[in-house]
Amino acid sequence: MTATQEALATQAVKVSWRDSQALSVDRVGWMIRSAAQQGVSHYKVLWFDIFFIADPHVIRELIVKRPHLLHRDPFTTNVLRRIMGNGVFIAEDEAWQRQRKLVAPAFHALRIRAYAAAMADYTREMVGRWQDGQTVALDKELTQLTLRIIAKTMFNVDLLPEAERIGRLMQDLLETGEKQLDAPYPPPNWVPTPTNRRQNAALRELHDLIRGIIRQRQAHGGDAGDLLSMLLLARDDEGRPMSEAQIIDECVTLLTAGHETTAVALMWTWLLLGQHPDVAGQLEGEVDHVLAGQPVTFERLAELPITENIVKETLRLYPPAHSFGRTPQEDIAFEIEADRNQVTSEKLGFSRYFFRKGASLIISTIAMHRLPEYYPEPEAFRPERWAEGAPQPPKYAYLPFGGGPRICLGHLFAMMEAQVILATMAQHVRLTPVAAALPEWAPLITLRPKGAVEMVVSCR
Repeated sequence: MTATQEALATQAVKVSWRDSQALSVDRVGWMIRSAAQQGVSHYKVLWFDIFFIADPHVIRELIVKRPHLLHRDPFTTNVLRRIMGNGVFIAEDEAWQRQRKLVAPAFHALRIRAYAAAMADYTREMVGRWQDGQTVALDKELTQLTLRIIAKTMFNVDLLPEAERIGRLMQDLLETGEKQLDAPYPPPNWVPTPTNRRQNAALRELHDLIRGIIRQRQAHGGDAGDLLSMLLLARDDEGRPMSEAQIIDECVTLLTAGHETTAVALMWTWLLLGQHPDVAGQLEGEVDHVLAGQPVTFERLAELPITENIVKETLRLYPPAHSFGRTPQEDIAFEIEADRNQVTSEKLGFSRYFFRKGASLIISTIAMHRLPEYYPEPEAFRPERWAEGAPQPPKYAYLPFGGGPRICLGHLFAMMEAQVILATMAQHVRLTPVAAALPEWAPLITLRPKGAVEMVVSCR
């Protein structure tokens, strides 16, 4: 071991197996507390090296400059592969590069802007069913809404008649996946445990549904203007299309990630607005003034900066993907130039880093988003911190969608969807949380609010 490696190795905090279970239960809180002390925290559990990373300079070195040396952490990947197959979210190396090239055109800005109208229409349908004074289960309503939207934009079909069925299947997949993530050693999916049987049955039914839509589309041909059309028309550098199995994997990936993350972000948005009626008033004032009762369109989003800032601030405080793991495929060592203005140098006292092959690198998005060095009053909900002209944090200090080559393909889609839904809802209703306090978070596959999210409707 070199002197550089030795310098970092001495920073490791040994954690007993018993204490590691507490770490697992409260991993988000642990990450936030660790980040408050230093930008890179090194823990050793038995023979495993675990790093919590909440320093934008280090993150940039890893995910931007050296992404080819990193794979997704194997445990989470193996669990999610059961659900998503080998789609672009899971694939690595050459397989990932090929899938990324094939899938990326489906999320081109010119392509997704056409989806705004459907997003606004479905949102108006949802709030149109609500009555003044009614208590609604916002978590269920938003989950169903975002599922309808992703189904429409993916397959160009309205799944409202199938919404209950599709929602049940997706719920089965998410709940079983979360159980497997919580288990220290989840059994292989061929072992007939209740969790595995439930998950496998849901996957078979969902795959059959998607396969039927694909074959129906292939029989008619043409471009229906949806994501599926782009996947069917895509060709790699050698002119080869995706196989049916690959397309199904990508569809399941997009269904899973494309509705859950946006729904969760909007749950937190309305919970925060309920705590800050002044901000809710600013939102209402903006949509009333700018839209004057007209539907939200892609073109009008640029005129709604308060709406955008509210979404961005929510994603800072409660990013649905609260962290993401990487594992070095070989030893990684680098230096970051010492700078008194860098939080790295001030907090750690050194600028040399060494991450051993096979270590678990947990990039803690939520912890970094709450560092006072970058976000004054970090626990406060302040959308104005994103206003034009306000001081902005370093580029890699804000990562709600990840960063580098593996940034979420659907980040533009997700931001547009969240803004369209929020603005449309604000045109028609104000929501007041039943519970006075913000709920705890449940950090599983996404950072969901713990328990049901019940809101009282006030029609506008």
